[in-house]
Amino acid sequence: MESGSLATPVPGVQRSPAGSAPGEKGLKSNALGFASNVVIGVASTAPGYSLAASLGFVVAVAGIGLQAPAILLASFVPMLFIAAAYYYMNRADPDCGTTFTWVSKAMGPWAGWLGGWAIIVADVIVMANLAQIAGLYSFRLFDWESAANSTAAVTAVGVVWIAIMTAICVIGSSTRSPPSA
Repeated sequence: MESGSLATPVPGVQRSPAGSAPGEKGLKSNALGFASNVVIGVASTAPGYSLAASLGFVVAVAGIGLQAPAILLASFVPMLFIAAAYYYMNRADPDCGTTFTWVSKAMGPWAGWLGGWAIIVADVIVMANLAQIAGLYSFRLFDWESAANSTAAVTAVGVVWIAIMTAICVIGSSTRSPPSA
C-alpha cells in the first residue's frame, strides 16, 4: 500500500493527501508552546465543568438518585456517536473538526453557515457559565466560603479568568511565525 493512503479504502471517498493520513506526519516540531498547551489543557476540562455544574442537581433532586447512573449513561451515548463521527470525518477529510466545513459539504452552505454561527452563540452562552464556575471554585480552592457566596466576587474572578485566557490566546498567536510561502 502506498504511503499516504487510508488503511481501509472507503468507496466514494478520496484518499488523504500525503502527510495527512493517520499516523503519518503529525504536528510540526515545536508548533505548540507552553502557553498553547495550557490553553488546550484548560479547554479540555469542559466535561469536568459540566459535571461540576450539574452533578449537585442530580444528587439534590429527590427521587432521582437511583436513576442518576442511567441518566449519565444515556447522556454518554450521543457523545460516543459524535466522537465516532468526528473520527470518520477526519479520516475522510482532515479539517480540524470544523462544523462549518463539514456541514457545508454534507448539507450545503446555508446549513454550514447556520452550524458555524450556532457554535459561536453556544460558546458565548457557555463561557458565562464556565466563568461563574471558575470563579466559584477559585474561592473554594482556598476555602474562602464567604467570598464564594458573593455573586459580585464570583463574577469578578470569572471575568479575571476570561481575561487571563484571552491574554494567553493573544500572546500565543502573536508569538507564532507567519507561514512560509
